[in-house]
Amino acid sequence: MNKRLQEQVDNVLNRLSVPITILDADSDRLPDGMPLSTLRLTEGEARAMLGSLYMAVPSLHIVLTCAEQQPGARDVLQLAAMLIAALDHSGENRTESSSDVYCRALRGDLMGSELEALSHEHQLPQEMDRTVMLFHIVQTENECAYDLLRDITPVQDKDVLLNMDRHTVVLIKEMTDVETIDDLHQFAQALQETLMGETAHQMTVGIGKMRRTIDELRDSYNEARRAIEVGRIFKPEESIYIYSRLILERFLMELPQDISAYYHGLLFNRKNQRLFNEEMLYTIEIFFKKDLNLSDTARQLYIHRNTLVYRLDKVQRQTGLDLRSFDDAITFKILMELKKVSGDKAPRK
Repeated sequence: MNKRLQEQVDNVLNRLSVPITILDADSDRLPDGMPLSTLRLTEGEARAMLGSLYMAVPSLHIVLTCAEQQPGARDVLQLAAMLIAALDHSGENRTESSSDVYCRALRGDLMGSELEALSHEHQLPQEMDRTVMLFHIVQTENECAYDLLRDITPVQDKDVLLNMDRHTVVLIKEMTDVETIDDLHQFAQALQETLMGETAHQMTVGIGKMRRTIDELRDSYNEARRAIEVGRIFKPEESIYIYSRLILERFLMELPQDISAYYHGLLFNRKNQRLFNEEMLYTIEIFFKKDLNLSDTARQLYIHRNTLVYRLDKVQRQTGLDLRSFDDAITFKILMELKKVSGDKAPRK
């Protein structure tokens, strides 16, 4: 959302009788910590959750929310969504820049013959190996993310830096001189360090897969967004998420919550509660990080190798899973990770 549209939206919301908050559909979360995408909002539909009403404005990738108990809340929320959507559409006939074309193409608002015509008009390359890198900064204070990143991001001749919204910047990275995905990870890490050093802002990065045509860039953009969404749930200690390296996590996210809770409960239940204390879980975590290597794990934990063997034997006796076996380790890892997507859902009987 550009500055002018933001001012118009704020003016609309300030005149309404019910206080309404704008949420970023891509990054903000529900009060219980789950992504907004779990609501599966459709345009024009208000959905109630945890005492609040939510309504999407898809064209701007935002969600409007207000307290459910406010008088006339549902009608006011619907009116606000219609007015904001109308404000957004009112600017559609303006003269577009090449950046506008890229932004609309990434959001899926521009495709097919229309995208082909506009890309020819603006002399945008139709085919070139490119990857979308998405930079998200939550705390921007009085500045938008683009203003913070514009002067510090190394941009090559064929790269394109785009202002998607107040918190989100996209870099369409030309891949000719990029050998591996690790090069993009190092690029993102260096940019994070520069941003922190110069502005004290933290940034989350999502990296999509490489695409060849301009029309396919939308897929890479959606993958970068999805990488952040999934990565924040499964690897909150990290801040750079690569879509192609989150295959297991993406699969687990597709499972229904009740099924996730059921299978998680097969192993992590009241019977095994004392076994899986904080020390044991940390031991297992390091054992997995060290690729099931006993000696390396013992050194990392500063314990004797026999102590580690004793702990793993204890898990095997009580659960039947020998974590030194690859198959059993995979089973344990999956069941443990299911906790992150099962929420507070009670296991099925």
